Amino acid sequence: MTRRLRRRLGAEDGTAIVTAIVLLAVMVGIGLATMSSVDVQSAESGATRQRESSFNLAEAAMSAQIFQLARDWPGGGSAVNPYPVCTRTSTAARCPDSAQLLSLFTSPDIDAGTQWSTTVRDNVSPDNASFYSDQLAQTAPQYDANGDGQLWVRAQATARGRTRTLVALVRAQQQAEDLPRGALITGRLDISNNGRKVLIDAQGGSSQSGLVAVRCVPALLELTPCLGHKLSGGVLGTALATLNGLLSFQISPNITQTGYANTPAMSAEGRVRLKATAIANGTYYASGCPSAAGLTGAIVYIENGTCSYTANTQFNSPSAPGMVLIARGSLYLGGTTNFYGILYHANEDGSTGQIMQTQGNATVTGGVLVDGMATTVVGSSKLNIRLDTGAFDRVQSYGSAGIVQNTWREIKGT
Repeated sequence: MTRRLRRRLGAEDGTAIVTAIVLLAVMVGIGLATMSSVDVQSAESGATRQRESSFNLAEAAMSAQIFQLARDWPGGGSAVNPYPVCTRTSTAARCPDSAQLLSLFTSPDIDAGTQWSTTVRDNVSPDNASFYSDQLAQTAPQYDANGDGQLWVRAQATARGRTRTLVALVRAQQQAEDLPRGALITGRLDISNNGRKVLIDAQGGSSQSGLVAVRCVPALLELTPCLGHKLSGGVLGTALATLNGLLSFQISPNITQTGYANTPAMSAEGRVRLKATAIANGTYYASGCPSAAGLTGAIVYIENGTCSYTANTQFNSPSAPGMVLIARGSLYLGGTTNFYGILYHANEDGSTGQIMQTQGNATVTGGVLVDGMATTVVGSSKLNIRLDTGAFDRVQSYGSAGIVQNTWREIKGT
C-alpha cells in the first residue's frame, strides 16, 4: 500500500492541465493586447479620417470663397458693402453656397453637425501684409482698403469635433481690355477753330501715328459737319482745298480716315467688366456726374449724365492715366482742364448730337473714342487731343483671383 501511494504521488499526469491553463492565459493576454491595439488603431484611423474630412471641407470653402472674389472683387469702394463673414447658414450672394459645398462630400463625418466659415480681410497692416496673423486680421477691413489688389481669405471647418483652419493671400488678376488705338475715333468731327494750329496731335510721343477717324463721309452742302468744317459756300473745289489746308495744320499728321466702320470701340462684355471694376473701386455713377475731381481714377463709369468741367483741374497723371466711360449723356471739358487717359462714350442711346467736347485750353493726353454717329467737337485756342498709346495699355478690369504663391498654410491651435 505504501508502495502504491508513493507511485501515485510520483505520477505526473496532471501537468497537462497546468500547461494548458498557462498557455490559455498567455493566449488570452496576447488576444487582449491585440484587441486593444486594433481598437486604438481603429480610433486613430477614425480620427485621421475626421481630420481629413474637416481639412477637405475647409479647403473647399476657401476655394468657393476665392471663386466669389473672382466674380465680385471688393475694391476700395466697398467700404459701404464689405464682404460678410460666411457660415453654413449664410445666404448672401457673396458667400459660398452651403448646400452645393456640402454635396461635394460623401464622408460619414460630414453630417448635420458639420460647421464651416470663411472671412475676407485686407492686408492693410504692414505686419499683416504678407504673413497672416489672426490677431491683426480681426480689425482689418473686409474689403481691399489699401487698393493693392490683395486680400486674406480664412476658412475654417469642424467635422465630428475636429477643426482645421486654412489661410491664403489672394490676389486679383488684372485683365487688359482691347481698344482701338486712336487719337480720335467718332461719328463726326466738328472743329470749332478756323486757325492754322494743331488741335489734334495724332502721334504724340509714339513712333507711329495713331488713328484719326470719322464714320461719316464728307458731302457738299452738308448741314452737320462730317470732318472739320462744313463743305459749303462756294465752288466744291475751293471748299475742299480750304478744308484740306486747314486739316493739314489742325490734325498732325494729317492721316484722317473717313467712312470708318460703325462698330463699337469696345464689346458689351468688356463694358460690363469695366462697370463691375468701377463699382468695386467706388468710381461708378448710376446717375449724374462725378464731383469736380471725380474724373480721376483707373476706371470711372458714368451711366447717364450731362457733365461739364471747366476749372483748372488735372485728372490722373502721365504715369497713371485712367479711363472715363460714359454710357449715356454728354461730356464737356473746357477751361484749363488736363485729362490723362482715355475718354470713351459708348453712346448707348444712339445720339447723333454733340456728346463729346474738348474746348478752351482743355487737353486730353491719351485718346477720345465715341461710338455711333454722334459728333465730337474739338478746338479753341490750343492743342486739345494728344495721342498717348501707353494710356490704352492701362485700361484693365478685374479678372480672375488666385492664391499668392507660398502664402497658403494651415493655422494650428485655432
